[in-house]
Amino acid sequence: MFLKSRLLRYLLIGLLILVVVAYAVFSTLFFNPMESDLDADVAALVPRDVDFFVAKADLSKAFDPFPHLAVLDSLEQKPAWTSFVASPQGKKIAQDLQIEATLARLREAVAQIPLGIQPQEAFGGSDLAIAGYFQGADLSQADWAAYGRANWAGKLAAAALDHPKLVGLDRRGLVVEELEGCVAVSGAGIPRKVFVTRIQDVVIVATKADFPQKARALVAKGYEDSFFQSAAYYDWIQKPLRNAERDEVEFYIDTRKAIESFKLPKNWPDPKSTEFTTAMLGRIFQLGSLKDAIGVLGIDQGITLDLHAELSSEQITPEQERLYRTRGIDRESLLGESARLAPRDTALFVYLHAPVADFLNMMLASCEPALRQNLEDALRNTGKYPNLAKLVAELDASLKDRAALILRPNDYPPDPEGPPHNDAPVPAIALVLWPKDVEPLNALRQLIGEQGSKFGLQGRRPNDPGFFKNQEAGYETREYWSHLIDGTGIIVTANATDLTIVTNSLGMMGHLLKTYTQRSDKYPSLADDPRFHALVQSALPQANVIVWANPKAAAPILRNRAKRVAENSFTLDGATERPRIEAKVLRESYGGRTKGELSTEQQVELDAKIDEEFRALRQRLKEEQVPALMADQERWITWMEAASGALLVLALDPKSFDVSLRIPVPLEPQ
Repeated sequence: MFLKSRLLRYLLIGLLILVVVAYAVFSTLFFNPMESDLDADVAALVPRDVDFFVAKADLSKAFDPFPHLAVLDSLEQKPAWTSFVASPQGKKIAQDLQIEATLARLREAVAQIPLGIQPQEAFGGSDLAIAGYFQGADLSQADWAAYGRANWAGKLAAAALDHPKLVGLDRRGLVVEELEGCVAVSGAGIPRKVFVTRIQDVVIVATKADFPQKARALVAKGYEDSFFQSAAYYDWIQKPLRNAERDEVEFYIDTRKAIESFKLPKNWPDPKSTEFTTAMLGRIFQLGSLKDAIGVLGIDQGITLDLHAELSSEQITPEQERLYRTRGIDRESLLGESARLAPRDTALFVYLHAPVADFLNMMLASCEPALRQNLEDALRNTGKYPNLAKLVAELDASLKDRAALILRPNDYPPDPEGPPHNDAPVPAIALVLWPKDVEPLNALRQLIGEQGSKFGLQGRRPNDPGFFKNQEAGYETREYWSHLIDGTGIIVTANATDLTIVTNSLGMMGHLLKTYTQRSDKYPSLADDPRFHALVQSALPQANVIVWANPKAAAPILRNRAKRVAENSFTLDGATERPRIEAKVLRESYGGRTKGELSTEQQVELDAKIDEEFRALRQRLKEEQVPALMADQERWITWMEAASGALLVLALDPKSFDVSLRIPVPLEPQ
């Protein structure tokens, strides 16, 4: 018994010595298994002066297993996603990016990793950052470094580079060179030499030795001068309200360097464009005025973006500076005043805080010259306005620097006594203004009505002026009838308390007024919509521009529009088809004689038969082609309906601007 006890004791001592020796050898050759993790964010190893930076925490949750995206299991239950995958656009993207081939190669590579270790677990799964410097017009030329937290397998792989012959790296075609503070790895199909080092649990892989060396210098100086300790990182990435996991994508880009490297046009959007929207945006903003952009992007259950951008004051025009300097609206005023105007089922709500004269001048400068000239001629003919500048000055003196645009489905009952109009599918649209002085506005309304013939106004009969005064919800309205107004044939205006409302629907005028004044269950407002309210509370506290879109309410509008577009896109080449039909009718009904060989009566009969067959052919082809054209539009609408809403909030300042974007896309079955 005593002998067995001694043997056991010797065995345990020997085992302990073996463990200690193995631990010492492993620590000497590779890394200390007991070492602590880096007590700072990986951004603390990034130099402050980088041109770009992107980071993501908890990346391992994105795959199950790698490279299968975990979110795909939920997306495959969504009609919008399956529709996209099966669409020509989705198939083209998959083909261009070679997605299936790439995934196959990744799966093959993962299968070769020992012990079934997932790559995101070994490197970057808990925290990954990529930063670098632009070096030319191609992003592949950039100098970059990847900073990733590693588990034991990742640390072992990095440490093994210090002993290339021991682990047989040379037999795999890899060339490893020892440098100060890192090792250089090349060969074996690696497109660029990379430099690798490890700082505790963070492995750094870079295209220049400067990155690992600077990282070690930052550790030695307590991370002073790191990107993590910059004021921009603290103000726009650390401090903002984020989700509980703080796993959004963090990003930064030096836009001036990017514009210079990629040779991007500084005058974008083009203010000289013939397209109104492009020209207008070009007068409001220019890419060349951007200095840098920083923020966070959430991609869980939709899109959540908070972005801050610095502007170059020398690149901003005086009009832009006045526009940017205008004080915006706060959340309380938005919810308590502006959004309570809009019905809860509003498809699009846009609120704008901007100086009236500057904004109108930008709009007029962006219009086609012919349209601007026609408007100026019409105003000059009234005898009151010698030019557009006089009207702009009057509106500037009469209106506050704010406006709202409201769109919803035009589902109001038709008025049998209302104006004649075409059947063009249009939404109900309202423009809401806040007047400082209503008298000049009333005078303008009266002037347009009294000189209606100059503005295309016309009633039901030729001599009717097309200008009427009525009452709606207790307020006086003025109606302007014109066949030039698609879908409704009318423009209605009203002054209500402290508002001036202009709309293309009498039904909408009543709806807005009752929503604003009653705010009841019968007329619920957008301000009381829980989705809108929650998104507003999560966005910027003050803004100059607010855009809300409700996909469910917008879908009927877009489908009606898509049907009209599809019908208008249908074409039939009459120059080709009519001769073919004529030859067919002559062959089948007139024994193959030519048209000149027929009597006058037969020629009349022939033309009638040709017209009948041509109409039948047109109808048949239309029934075949329009659904196909409509299907393409329907796909876009279905994709849009995947979102439960969308909110864009923009705050302007002469030195910077901030953007909050919220597009919730619920992944759970609804």
